[in-house]
Amino acid sequence: MSAIQKTACIGTECVACGSCENVCPFGAVSVKDGIRAAVDPAKCVGCGTCARNCPAGVITLVPRQREESRSAFKVIPLKKQKHWYDYLWLGELLYLALSLTNILFAWLGLIFFTIPLLMSVFGWGKAYCRRFCGRGQLLQLLGSRLKLSRNRPTPRFFRTSVFRLGFLTFFMTMFGLMLFGTYRVFTGAPLRQAVTLLWTFRLPWQWADVSMVPAWTAQFAYGLFSVMATSSLLGLLVMFLFRSRGWCVFCPMGTMTQEISKLKTTKQHGKSDRI
Repeated sequence: MSAIQKTACIGTECVACGSCENVCPFGAVSVKDGIRAAVDPAKCVGCGTCARNCPAGVITLVPRQREESRSAFKVIPLKKQKHWYDYLWLGELLYLALSLTNILFAWLGLIFFTIPLLMSVFGWGKAYCRRFCGRGQLLQLLGSRLKLSRNRPTPRFFRTSVFRLGFLTFFMTMFGLMLFGTYRVFTGAPLRQAVTLLWTFRLPWQWADVSMVPAWTAQFAYGLFSVMATSSLLGLLVMFLFRSRGWCVFCPMGTMTQEISKLKTTKQHGKSDRI
Protein backbone atom coordinates (compact mmCIF):
# COMPACT_ATOMS: atom_id res chain seq x y z
CA MET A 1 0.00 0.00 0.00
CA SER A 2 1.58 3.25 -1.13
CA ALA A 3 1.92 6.24 1.17
CA ILE A 4 -0.55 9.07 0.83
CA GLN A 5 0.83 11.72 -1.48
CA LYS A 6 0.76 15.19 0.01
CA THR A 7 1.14 18.78 -1.08
CA ALA A 8 1.82 22.01 0.78
CA CYS A 9 -1.04 24.28 1.77
CA ILE A 10 -0.41 27.87 2.87
CA GLY A 11 -2.69 29.53 5.41
CA THR A 12 -4.26 32.93 5.08
CA GLU A 13 -1.99 34.42 7.77
CA CYS A 14 1.05 34.16 5.49
CA VAL A 15 3.33 37.20 5.94
CA ALA A 16 4.98 36.80 2.50
CA CYS A 17 8.50 36.74 3.93
CA GLY A 18 9.70 34.44 1.14
CA SER A 19 11.39 31.87 3.39
CA CYS A 20 9.43 29.05 1.74
CA GLU A 21 10.33 30.26 -1.76
CA ASN A 22 14.01 30.40 -0.87
CA VAL A 23 14.22 26.87 0.54
CA CYS A 24 11.90 24.90 -1.76
CA PRO A 25 14.15 22.47 -3.69
CA PHE A 26 11.61 22.14 -6.50
CA GLY A 27 10.69 25.78 -7.12
CA ALA A 28 7.09 24.98 -6.22
CA VAL A 29 6.46 27.95 -3.93
CA SER A 30 6.46 31.63 -4.85
CA VAL A 31 5.24 34.86 -3.28
CA LYS A 32 2.47 36.43 -5.33
CA ASP A 33 2.22 40.22 -5.60
CA GLY A 34 4.04 40.69 -2.29
CA ILE A 35 0.92 39.58 -0.40
CA ARG A 36 1.17 35.85 0.26
CA ALA A 37 2.89 32.71 -0.96
CA ALA A 38 1.28 30.20 -3.29
CA VAL A 39 2.05 26.59 -4.18
CA ASP A 40 2.22 25.12 -7.68
CA PRO A 41 0.66 21.65 -7.21
CA ALA A 42 2.34 20.37 -10.39
CA LYS A 43 5.77 20.99 -8.85
CA CYS A 44 5.17 20.27 -5.16
CA VAL A 45 6.12 16.76 -4.03
CA GLY A 46 5.11 17.24 -0.40
CA CYS A 47 8.67 17.09 0.99
CA GLY A 48 7.76 19.50 3.79
CA THR A 49 10.87 21.69 3.49
CA CYS A 50 8.76 24.84 3.25
CA ALA A 51 6.66 23.87 6.27
CA ARG A 52 9.76 23.21 8.39
CA ASN A 53 11.21 26.61 7.49
CA CYS A 54 8.08 28.78 7.61
CA PRO A 55 8.70 31.21 10.51
CA ALA A 56 4.98 31.87 10.89
CA GLY A 57 4.07 28.17 10.92
CA VAL A 58 1.23 28.64 8.42
CA ILE A 59 2.25 25.90 5.96
CA THR A 60 0.80 22.42 6.38
CA LEU A 61 0.89 19.25 4.28
CA VAL A 62 -2.47 17.99 3.06
CA PRO A 63 -3.45 14.94 0.96
CA ARG A 64 -2.96 15.60 -2.73
CA GLN A 65 -5.93 15.69 -5.08
CA ARG A 66 -6.15 12.59 -7.24
CA GLU A 67 -5.73 14.46 -10.51
CA GLU A 68 -2.52 16.05 -9.23
CA SER A 69 -0.84 12.87 -8.05
CA ARG A 70 0.69 11.65 -11.29
CA SER A 71 2.55 14.82 -12.19
CA ALA A 72 4.10 15.30 -8.76
CA PHE A 73 6.85 12.71 -9.18
CA LYS A 74 8.07 14.00 -12.53
CA VAL A 75 9.60 17.01 -10.84
CA ILE A 76 13.39 17.13 -10.52
CA PRO A 77 15.01 19.12 -7.69
CA LEU A 78 16.49 22.40 -8.86
CA LYS A 79 20.19 23.08 -8.62
CA LYS A 80 20.43 26.16 -6.47
CA GLN A 81 22.82 28.64 -8.03
CA LYS A 82 24.44 31.30 -5.89
CA HIS A 83 23.82 34.93 -6.82
CA TRP A 84 25.46 38.11 -5.65
CA TYR A 85 22.48 38.95 -3.46
CA ASP A 86 22.90 35.70 -1.51
CA TYR A 87 25.87 37.33 0.24
CA LEU A 88 24.13 40.48 1.43
CA TRP A 89 24.33 39.16 5.00
CA LEU A 90 27.93 40.36 4.83
CA GLY A 91 26.58 43.86 4.29
CA GLU A 92 24.54 43.58 7.50
CA LEU A 93 27.65 42.60 9.46
CA LEU A 94 29.68 45.34 7.78
CA TYR A 95 27.08 47.96 8.68
CA LEU A 96 27.13 46.97 12.35
CA ALA A 97 30.94 46.86 12.41
CA LEU A 98 31.35 50.25 10.74
CA SER A 99 28.78 51.87 13.02
CA LEU A 100 30.54 50.52 16.09
CA THR A 101 33.81 51.90 14.73
CA ASN A 102 32.35 55.31 13.84
CA ILE A 103 28.78 56.13 14.78
CA LEU A 104 28.37 58.34 11.71
CA PHE A 105 28.29 55.22 9.52
CA ALA A 106 24.88 54.58 11.08
CA TRP A 107 23.46 56.92 8.44
CA LEU A 108 23.88 54.03 5.99
CA GLY A 109 20.98 52.40 7.78
CA LEU A 110 18.65 54.61 5.74
CA ILE A 111 19.36 52.24 2.86
CA PHE A 112 17.57 49.47 4.75
CA PHE A 113 14.55 51.74 5.20
CA THR A 114 14.19 53.35 1.79
CA ILE A 115 14.99 50.50 -0.63
CA PRO A 116 12.27 48.07 0.61
CA LEU A 117 9.65 50.84 0.52
CA LEU A 118 10.66 52.06 -2.94
CA MET A 119 10.68 48.51 -4.32
CA SER A 120 7.21 47.91 -2.95
CA VAL A 121 5.83 51.24 -4.19
CA PHE A 122 7.17 50.64 -7.70
CA GLY A 123 5.60 47.20 -8.00
CA TRP A 124 8.30 44.81 -6.76
CA GLY A 125 6.14 43.62 -3.88
CA LYS A 126 8.24 42.06 -1.14
CA ALA A 127 11.21 41.26 -3.35
CA TYR A 128 13.51 42.90 -0.82
CA CYS A 129 12.39 40.54 1.96
CA ARG A 130 12.66 37.51 -0.30
CA ARG A 131 16.08 38.17 -1.82
CA PHE A 132 17.87 41.28 -0.64
CA CYS A 133 17.40 41.42 3.13
CA GLY A 134 20.84 40.93 4.66
CA ARG A 135 19.42 40.62 8.16
CA GLY A 136 17.06 37.83 7.10
CA GLN A 137 19.94 36.01 5.42
CA LEU A 138 22.10 36.40 8.52
CA LEU A 139 19.36 35.04 10.77
CA GLN A 140 18.85 32.12 8.40
CA LEU A 141 22.57 31.41 8.42
CA LEU A 142 22.87 31.51 12.20
CA GLY A 143 19.67 29.63 12.88
CA SER A 144 19.67 26.95 10.17
CA ARG A 145 23.27 26.52 9.09
CA LEU A 146 24.85 26.93 12.53
CA LYS A 147 21.88 25.29 14.31
CA LEU A 148 21.43 28.11 16.81
CA SER A 149 17.64 28.12 16.51
CA ARG A 150 15.16 25.97 18.42
CA ASN A 151 13.26 25.75 15.10
CA ARG A 152 9.82 26.22 16.56
CA PRO A 153 7.01 28.21 14.90
CA THR A 154 6.45 31.65 16.37
CA PRO A 155 3.40 32.06 18.63
CA ARG A 156 0.22 32.56 16.67
CA PHE A 157 -0.43 36.08 17.99
CA PHE A 158 2.84 37.28 16.38
CA ARG A 159 1.28 36.88 12.94
CA THR A 160 -2.10 38.41 13.72
CA SER A 161 -2.93 41.73 12.09
CA VAL A 162 -3.48 43.35 15.47
CA PHE A 163 0.01 42.51 16.72
CA ARG A 164 1.82 43.20 13.44
CA LEU A 165 0.14 46.55 12.84
CA GLY A 166 0.42 47.40 16.53
CA PHE A 167 4.15 46.68 16.54
CA LEU A 168 4.54 48.70 13.33
CA THR A 169 2.75 51.62 14.99
CA PHE A 170 4.94 51.35 18.08
CA PHE A 171 8.09 51.09 15.97
CA MET A 172 7.16 54.12 13.86
CA THR A 173 6.33 56.07 17.03
CA MET A 174 9.82 55.35 18.35
CA PHE A 175 11.26 56.36 14.99
CA GLY A 176 9.28 59.60 15.14
CA LEU A 177 10.58 60.34 18.64
CA MET A 178 14.10 59.76 17.33
CA LEU A 179 13.47 62.32 14.59
CA PHE A 180 12.05 64.74 17.16
CA GLY A 181 15.19 64.34 19.26
CA THR A 182 17.26 65.13 16.20
CA TYR A 183 15.17 68.24 15.56
CA ARG A 184 15.67 69.41 19.15
CA VAL A 185 19.44 69.17 18.77
CA PHE A 186 19.13 71.02 15.45
CA THR A 187 17.36 73.87 17.27
CA GLY A 188 19.97 74.14 20.02
CA ALA A 189 19.46 71.30 22.52
CA PRO A 190 22.64 69.53 23.70
CA LEU A 191 23.86 66.43 21.90
CA ARG A 192 23.11 63.18 23.75
CA GLN A 193 25.93 60.76 22.99
CA ALA A 194 24.22 57.49 23.84
CA VAL A 195 22.83 54.45 22.05
CA THR A 196 19.55 53.13 23.44
CA LEU A 197 18.91 49.39 23.15
CA LEU A 198 15.42 47.87 23.36
CA TRP A 199 14.07 51.42 23.91
CA THR A 200 15.20 51.13 27.56
CA PHE A 201 18.92 50.65 28.10
CA ARG A 202 21.10 53.69 27.41
CA LEU A 203 24.72 52.98 26.63
CA PRO A 204 27.04 56.03 26.95
CA TRP A 205 28.94 56.65 23.72
CA GLN A 206 31.08 59.66 24.57
CA TRP A 207 34.21 58.17 23.01
CA ALA A 208 32.92 58.75 19.47
CA ASP A 209 34.53 61.68 17.65
CA VAL A 210 31.70 63.57 15.95
CA SER A 211 33.28 67.02 16.07
CA MET A 212 33.61 67.16 12.28
CA VAL A 213 29.83 67.24 11.65
CA PRO A 214 26.92 69.33 12.95
CA ALA A 215 25.50 68.09 16.25
CA TRP A 216 22.11 67.16 14.75
CA THR A 217 23.85 64.92 12.19
CA ALA A 218 25.52 62.99 15.00
CA GLN A 219 22.28 62.86 16.99
CA PHE A 220 20.46 61.29 14.05
CA ALA A 221 23.26 58.70 13.75
CA TYR A 222 22.93 57.77 17.43
CA GLY A 223 19.16 57.48 17.10
CA LEU A 224 19.19 55.47 13.89
CA PHE A 225 21.82 53.06 15.19
CA SER A 226 19.69 52.60 18.31
CA VAL A 227 16.78 51.58 16.10
CA MET A 228 18.90 49.27 13.94
CA ALA A 229 20.69 47.65 16.88
CA THR A 230 17.41 47.12 18.74
CA SER A 231 15.75 45.42 15.77
CA SER A 232 18.87 43.27 15.26
CA LEU A 233 18.79 42.16 18.90
CA LEU A 234 15.10 41.34 18.66
CA GLY A 235 15.77 39.37 15.47
CA LEU A 236 18.49 37.35 17.22
CA LEU A 237 16.29 36.73 20.26
CA VAL A 238 13.37 35.49 18.16
CA MET A 239 15.78 33.39 16.09
CA PHE A 240 17.09 31.66 19.23
CA LEU A 241 13.63 31.04 20.69
CA PHE A 242 11.75 30.11 17.54
CA ARG A 243 12.66 29.67 13.86
CA SER A 244 15.56 31.28 12.07
CA ARG A 245 13.59 34.06 10.41
CA GLY A 246 10.94 34.43 13.09
CA TRP A 247 11.62 38.18 13.15
CA CYS A 248 10.27 38.35 9.60
CA VAL A 249 6.79 37.50 10.90
CA PHE A 250 6.35 40.93 12.50
CA CYS A 251 9.24 42.95 11.04
CA PRO A 252 7.94 46.53 10.63
CA MET A 253 9.43 46.87 7.13
CA GLY A 254 7.91 43.56 6.09
CA THR A 255 4.51 44.63 7.41
CA MET A 256 4.71 47.99 5.61
CA THR A 257 5.73 46.50 2.27
CA GLN A 258 3.02 43.85 2.49
CA GLU A 259 0.37 46.48 3.23
CA ILE A 260 1.63 48.61 0.35
CA SER A 261 1.41 45.57 -1.93
CA LYS A 262 -2.16 44.90 -0.79
CA LEU A 263 -3.12 48.51 -1.43
CA LYS A 264 -1.58 48.50 -4.91
CA THR A 265 -3.31 45.21 -5.78
CA THR A 266 -6.66 46.58 -4.59
CA LYS A 267 -6.24 49.70 -6.73
CA GLN A 268 -5.28 47.64 -9.79
CA HIS A 269 -8.31 45.43 -9.37
CA GLY A 270 -10.49 48.49 -8.95
CA LYS A 271 -9.19 49.95 -12.23
CA SER A 272 -9.69 46.69 -14.11
CA ASP A 273 -13.24 46.39 -12.78
CA ARG A 274 -14.06 49.91 -14.03
CA ILE A 275 -12.66 49.03 -17.46
